[in-house]
Amino acid sequence: MWQTLLSYVLAALAAMGNALANVMQRKAGLEAGPDQSFGLRLLWDLVHRPTWLIGFGGLVSSFVLQAIALGLGQLSAVEPIITLEVPLTLLVASRVFASPLGRPEWTGILTMTAGMIALVAFLNPRPGDETNVSHFLYAAAGGSTAATIAALVVVAQRGRTLWRTACLGAAAGTSFGLTATLIKETIAQGEKHGLVGVLTTWQTYTAISFGVLGLVLVQWALHVGPLLAAQPGFTLMDPLVSILWGVLVFGEITRTGAWLFGATLGAVAVGAGVFVLAHSPVLAAVNDAENVAPEAPLTASRASRSAG
Repeated sequence: MWQTLLSYVLAALAAMGNALANVMQRKAGLEAGPDQSFGLRLLWDLVHRPTWLIGFGGLVSSFVLQAIALGLGQLSAVEPIITLEVPLTLLVASRVFASPLGRPEWTGILTMTAGMIALVAFLNPRPGDETNVSHFLYAAAGGSTAATIAALVVVAQRGRTLWRTACLGAAAGTSFGLTATLIKETIAQGEKHGLVGVLTTWQTYTAISFGVLGLVLVQWALHVGPLLAAQPGFTLMDPLVSILWGVLVFGEITRTGAWLFGATLGAVAVGAGVFVLAHSPVLAAVNDAENVAPEAPLTASRASRSAG
């Protein structure tokens, strides 16, 4: 029981790391100038900025805490808790950009938090067996997830700024969801065979690859458009992918019947909270170049205001 509770706490701390990364990396992107094209030169510029490094540190700490949480708890429970990064992003943004939270923000925070608690409580995930998944099932599930990421990137090449940003955010969230599922298997191999098991399983290296891909997609999305457009994809696709993998691939057991109705209501509350918070003026302030660099263009700021 204590392991389950500890996994929840660590997952919440991982969400805090993600929130810090979201705000600080977006701020660094604005400092670099939204008119600069995405590529190796932009990435090289960003890694030399203290603001981006703080965000990257939050992302790394989140990765470590999430890995420990996955080792102690179930994939279907840990990843939904990561959705707390949205209200936490709002709290961090309010501090960084000195924008007070109003009643809509607090309503969204409470709705989303209550929905997440209800979702996990009603599902009540129990352990599966991630170490005995067939190669065929891995190939089918992994191929479908990778194809989803690729499709989202492709459709993000055309359309308006908000559409492109939302698709890239969803691709990043999907990539992180797949990363979490593979980390779960890596940790299981480590518990069985120690360091040798971690270093010899293909899931370790695939998880690293998709984790790096997710990081690149996050930076791409935040450079293309406002955080309010990218955040829902970051947040909702990760737990969705993780729950599907946990139940359909790893065989985690969740409650069924009438319990699913309560879990569905919780999921709807989470989605509603994300929608409300993503349109918060505080998150719009994250995209206000005036708060970061006076000479930076205001393209992202105008997009966020028009979206709100």
